[in-house]
Amino acid sequence: MSRVGALLRKELLEGVLSIRSAALYLTSVAVLSVFAVTLVSNREMSLLDNAQAVYLMSCIVLAMGLLVAVIRGGDSFAGERERQTLELLLVAPVRGREIALAKLGGTLLAWVVTFVLAIPYVWAVGSTGQNLGPALVYLFVSGALLTLIFGGVTLIVSTRTRSLMAALSVGLTLFLLFGSPVVLGPSLRQSSVGRIIDWVNPFAHGLNMLDSVVVDSQGISFQLAHLGVLAGYAIVIMLWVSLTTRRVRL
Repeated sequence: MSRVGALLRKELLEGVLSIRSAALYLTSVAVLSVFAVTLVSNREMSLLDNAQAVYLMSCIVLAMGLLVAVIRGGDSFAGERERQTLELLLVAPVRGREIALAKLGGTLLAWVVTFVLAIPYVWAVGSTGQNLGPALVYLFVSGALLTLIFGGVTLIVSTRTRSLMAALSVGLTLFLLFGSPVVLGPSLRQSSVGRIIDWVNPFAHGLNMLDSVVVDSQGISFQLAHLGVLAGYAIVIMLWVSLTTRRVRL
């Protein structure tokens, strides 16, 4: 088995079997359960159009996936330093970027697991409506790209700090910074400044793509711009990760 393959296997196993990962997934399930019950049982929420309910649930799943990505990205190097296990990786015949690649693979697996766990909840609120299939497809794709973006940025921060809390603080701050313009409401986002923020904000592109697919029933031709921006951000972040992790220090 190659060096990267061995590292990736280690990260994938930890991403599924470790206690930390299990705690993240259980927390995600608990949050999704609360929101799903709210959407189904609350009188005002239950009056929502089926497409709106699927869209809201998809947004919650996307946000939970990105939170998991930020936590895993922050833990990638800073957490290893705090647990005094990074030295074991660095003395092995592997490069820093190979370690980072394996860490990102584990982060991406965390999104896959979160998405699989979320499918029953999205299905529960939208099984009687239309666009459920396309919603799941675009949710998975946008979530994977955003996981690489936010998880990659947090991983970069994690390589430069010895404190896991510091890495998580930066990652969560970035997540809130990019997420806050989205929750301001459609009226504020229709202004010229709001449209500019929407265009440069990868999180907004993910949510707008879901809105276009689920609520407006628009095809892939309307999603190419959103997909292009997300893919562009992901490529830039991957190149940045490669350059930053060329040398990793204790």
